[in-house]
Amino acid sequence: MITNSSIINNLSKENFYIKLYFNTKEGFEIAGIKRAYLDFSRTLHKKNETDYQRIEKRNATENYLLSQLKTIIIANISSQKEFDLLHKKITLNLVRFWKKLTIGKSQKWINMSLKYWLLFGEKRILNIEKNARFFHIPIDSYVQKGMFNEKNPRPWSKINEYEVYMNYQIRHREKKTGNYPLIDEFSFFNKYNN
Repeated sequence: MITNSSIINNLSKENFYIKLYFNTKEGFEIAGIKRAYLDFSRTLHKKNETDYQRIEKRNATENYLLSQLKTIIIANISSQKEFDLLHKKITLNLVRFWKKLTIGKSQKWINMSLKYWLLFGEKRILNIEKNARFFHIPIDSYVQKGMFNEKNPRPWSKINEYEVYMNYQIRHREKKTGNYPLIDEFSFFNKYNN
């Protein structure tokens, strides 16, 4: 007899996929931040930096980012403008703290971390959905080409002006899809790779 139900429940499937993709031994929050780092680190050149220096700078930056993102998800944010100001502050601080980062790399680290945290869900990261309606979409070449129809986009990793980055967020909001921006990006990404 064939049924529409699966012998493996959805939670078991979800946990399996998370364990395959993320190292959660330090917790889900740091797992998301570390995975997000890998999403842009290929663009972070090692010139004038030893492996030890990079590890030290990465660990310190991860700890800063962790504290800032934990604050964002529990804050009583009342408007997009308020979230945007917090996002800008964190982005600029990352660039000041680790000179090898650009606005493009910093936004990718922040936005992908929040995306992964949202993927983990409320049961693993308390309050992650509280301010999700304000989260930004991560800008990368897939998004530039697919969501914004840019034929030869400027490399996202080299964006050094916050206003250039923010223009993508504004342009997407003007589409008025009725969804949270990050949910639109989830949907786009799932369709784009098929």
